[in-house]
Amino acid sequence: MKLLCAEYNEAGEVAYNVIGDNALLRNNDDFYIPAFATELSCVPQIVLRVGKIGKHVAERFAGRYYEEVGVGIRFYADNLERELLATSLSPTAAMAFDSSAAISPMKSLAGVSLEDMIFLFELNGESVLTRKVCEISQKPEKTLAAMSEYYMLKIGDFLFCGGVFAGGEALSHAVTAVLDKGVEIIRLAEEERRKYEDE
Repeated sequence: MKLLCAEYNEAGEVAYNVIGDNALLRNNDDFYIPAFATELSCVPQIVLRVGKIGKHVAERFAGRYYEEVGVGIRFYADNLERELLATSLSPTAAMAFDSSAAISPMKSLAGVSLEDMIFLFELNGESVLTRKVCEISQKPEKTLAAMSEYYMLKIGDFLFCGGVFAGGEALSHAVTAVLDKGVEIIRLAEEERRKYEDE
């Protein structure tokens, strides 16, 4: 199982890469800021679970390759990314470290329109993003089709659809991503952060 990730720049241009399942943060487990991340940002996004093996999938058939959807948050160590890029090194470590990709329980799409689903993003208790799936930067079907040109789709893979999210706010208290009033998937409490930093 792997994580297929769409990465966007501020101009909306997209690239595709794969990260290992070590990055997954599940079951609403707490996220602890790693010592190397002095600046941390995050991007909320729709996540699809691949349900069919495929390669070179046409966009018009992409909807046949997933049956479940959830919400996710990708965490980025911005300071480390800058350091790596400044020396012409791959920034993968800044975005694929342990527990850097939080994910909710998946919901079946049986009888449900993915495009009409709504997800929201709260930062420090304040709503900063509410969006329909049909309004994200690139249709999930197009993202899946593009991914399949580079990587074999396998059952159980997670597709993080990505998107442009202006702001890049540092985290300090709590982050919540919700799909249609679903469950909280990530919590970062101030006392937990202090406990981690004191260890």
